Amino acid sequence: MLSTEQAAYKLAFLIADALIRSGSGSASTTKSLLSIFQKTEMPNVTVSVSLGQVTISHQEEPDDAPSTRILESEPGTLDIGLRTETGEVLEAFVMNQLSIDEAIRKMEEVTATSRVIGHRLTATGFAMFGVGFALILGGGLVTTLSSALVAAAVYAVYALVVRTQAPAIFSLAAGGFTAVMGACVSGLFFSTSQPAVCIVASLAAWLAGIAAYSAVHDVITGWYISASGRILDVVTSTAGLVAGVTLGIHLMQPIFGEDMNFIEHLEMDDTRWGLSVLGAVLVSAGFALASGGRGWKLGALGVFGGLVMLFMLSLTTAGISSFGAILIASIAAGAVCVVLTRALNMASNASLMVVLLPLFPGMLVYQGVLGTIFGMDGAGESLLDATITAFCLSMGAILGQYLASEALWASRRKQFTHKYPDRAFRKEMADEENFSDIMVPIFSKPFTQ
Repeated sequence: MLSTEQAAYKLAFLIADALIRSGSGSASTTKSLLSIFQKTEMPNVTVSVSLGQVTISHQEEPDDAPSTRILESEPGTLDIGLRTETGEVLEAFVMNQLSIDEAIRKMEEVTATSRVIGHRLTATGFAMFGVGFALILGGGLVTTLSSALVAAAVYAVYALVVRTQAPAIFSLAAGGFTAVMGACVSGLFFSTSQPAVCIVASLAAWLAGIAAYSAVHDVITGWYISASGRILDVVTSTAGLVAGVTLGIHLMQPIFGEDMNFIEHLEMDDTRWGLSVLGAVLVSAGFALASGGRGWKLGALGVFGGLVMLFMLSLTTAGISSFGAILIASIAAGAVCVVLTRALNMASNASLMVVLLPLFPGMLVYQGVLGTIFGMDGAGESLLDATITAFCLSMGAILGQYLASEALWASRRKQFTHKYPDRAFRKEMADEENFSDIMVPIFSKPFTQ
């Protein structure tokens, strides 16, 4: 029989491992773990979360030596199913629907039954990425179809190299090389092929957009250690992709000569609204599929991503700059994701990652680095644009989440005060604590009843 302290540590580490493996951020993981110790009435507990490591210290009395325990867990990408199930267990525990022993058993079941997303579905998701980004970048029919096939091939090569347990940078380099080879094959058979669009669209899933967004997000919210790790991830991921692409271009240029335009400055095509919105739908739905999303949730996230793109295009048409449009669109998306947390049964930050993906600046990072290597004009401007875009996305998403969350908490405070006029309302009360994956620690998921 575990003591209360032992049980609290065990549940905390089970939940921490699941959250980290499903791509949860440091702020949300910290808040989730603290809610466990608050519920078990363990005072003076501190939690430190960095990429892949969780440290929990408990000092029962001020003069006692603290007890510290450390968990090592491999960081993962977004896993919608695992994160949702983990959140449900945590929320049931803090809301008194499960005892701590029942919560531990539930988490052990979740961990044991969480399945690796199948390669076929993941490859399909990456093919949807390729189609979506090709449409957003103005690709023609041949380029769009080629991007789907090449994107699936890039994933297959990446997964194959990963199985050899090689460092991830070599897997990404192999993927970049495969993208160039695929674009060359397409250009060999079809004169209407657009090699640069095909390469960028097929690599869009691997570009540094999500990592760059998360890094800026952590900087804004004060998680500097995690931010440093994510920035290094941006650098190494981009280096791997660019190394593979550069090798492929150097090998193929003597064969194809000037007929194959491997590198060009690409921008979002805002003249074809319908195709751009369709592309955003496919990008968001493809990411959701590759992340374990299924059924109606998959369709809802895809449509949501398309609506964000439509709103952003409407703002640019109204004369707002592209950066301003991205900022406003991300504010709206952040607010809506908080409001729809219950309906989607997804933490708002996970939803945001999916629906904002078509706007992520990974393409600009890639173009800036590759342009610098090959001496292209405007390479520095691409890197600057990527930085500003990531900041606008992060700032806007946080602001939207904050405004919506505070508005709903104000409503809940009024409801609580009316029902319990003799009690003071605090967000940190156990009865109000719900699972939250909003990266700003002062938020909580709104309480509804």
